[in-house]
Amino acid sequence: MSGQLRRGEIPFSTPHYDVLIENCPEVMASGGSCIAGPDGEWIVEPSEEKDCLLTAELDLARVYEARQNFDPSGHYSRPDVTQLRVDRKRRVIAEFDE
Repeated sequence: MSGQLRRGEIPFSTPHYDVLIENCPEVMASGGSCIAGPDGEWIVEPSEEKDCLLTAELDLARVYEARQNFDPSGHYSRPDVTQLRVDRKRRVIAEFDE
């Protein structure tokens, strides 16, 4: 569902309701719901300023294809700037040094 917020949907119990209503446009949040494919391309482009339910038929093969492009340890690996350190020592609330 496209997430919108219109002025008329603001509850009267909202703090500073009068000031808010006086200064806000009719549509405060225009939605923008969309469906993006695993490659980042739009399957359904953003839908703004209308209520709608977005649906699409997805091709699972495209997900597998996109995963082939994910390289977590290839050129993204930067041992000069990142490091994974595992400390297996059990943690306690307090330690006392003599």
